[in-house]
Amino acid sequence: MNSPTQICRHFGECGGCRFQDLPYQSQLREKESLCRRLQDEAAIETPIRPIIPSPRIFHYRNKMEFSFGEESGETVCGLHRRDRRRSIFPVSECLISSPDTGTIVSAAAAFSRRAGTPAYDPYRHRGFWRNLVIRESKSAGVFMVNLVTSSQGELDREGFLSALGEIPAGDRIASVIHTVNDSPANAVVPEKWAVLRGEPFLEEKISGLTFRIPPFSFFQVNPAIMETFYRELKEFLALGGREKILDVFSGSGTIGLVLAEGAESILGIEIDPEAIVTARFNARLNRKDNLSFRQGQAARVLAENRRLWPGRFDLVIVNPPRSGISKKLARRLLELRPERIVYSSCNPRTFFPQAGLLADLYRPVILQPFDFFPHTPHLEMLAVFQRFDTPELD
Repeated sequence: MNSPTQICRHFGECGGCRFQDLPYQSQLREKESLCRRLQDEAAIETPIRPIIPSPRIFHYRNKMEFSFGEESGETVCGLHRRDRRRSIFPVSECLISSPDTGTIVSAAAAFSRRAGTPAYDPYRHRGFWRNLVIRESKSAGVFMVNLVTSSQGELDREGFLSALGEIPAGDRIASVIHTVNDSPANAVVPEKWAVLRGEPFLEEKISGLTFRIPPFSFFQVNPAIMETFYRELKEFLALGGREKILDVFSGSGTIGLVLAEGAESILGIEIDPEAIVTARFNARLNRKDNLSFRQGQAARVLAENRRLWPGRFDLVIVNPPRSGISKKLARRLLELRPERIVYSSCNPRTFFPQAGLLADLYRPVILQPFDFFPHTPHLEMLAVFQRFDTPELD
């Protein structure tokens, strides 16, 4: 693991894997240095533990989203160029995604060219082909392919299925979805969608648990390191079986399910109603009956229960998006006064400044970075905060 064994043919043109030309140990040192610089700026004295590397540094991602565009007068499917964000270059491989990614993308691009309809122009809001989202269950070795188009054309569904079936990985494409998205936002918005083949989900197995993943749900992109992440989290917390836990930004319930065996009860808060449905299903699937979920915006749900919930929870888990937590949400967390707060952040640039929002009542006792995203500048920071009037962790 000292150095990459290969360099993607798109390196330099693609803006994703900017560290891929560095030996892996150098990548880890860069990420540790970033954390320490941000720590110094935030005046946090708690030592940062050595970063935990990913068990796999190639082909680790379970999801990639590609865009259609026009290149030299023909429709292509690929990624945005690093230096020209409006330009799409065709992708023939992606070394952080599945080895079969390139052939799936190429098959979709070739099919779109044969159809003769233009790619969607996100600036003029005209065209048909928009995105191709590929998900993979690493434990089962199967794919979900989600083709995203506008409504400005007709999809030859049987022709698309046939095109996918002709590639070497065709027999491992377990699910094919067609999503219609006319939103002006340059994102996959599932205004209408249909299953063309298979089931409307994949299943992934991590830490002895089975997680159902619908086409539009968030799920951590590096399952290989999640085994390590969950093991470390459980060791840090050393739950005794009587803890009442609040899981904020609970998503499809993954962290809650992992901790359920060691807790008395877990309540998840999640804004996405589809994620709530999935979380409840995952709890039943794994026979965990001490989890419940409430749908709503986190700060609002906490505000609505500010007279009922202070002192109710021993532990609060916060796993926000890259933007982190707001000042309003931080105030609501402080009102709860749990003994410990776990903050899992995929963006240390927001985490370290926001750690100060908890400083009136809490001190960080564990700062543990994980390399969830080899070859990229990104990482995950797991932090455990202890209330000042409670004993130190062992």
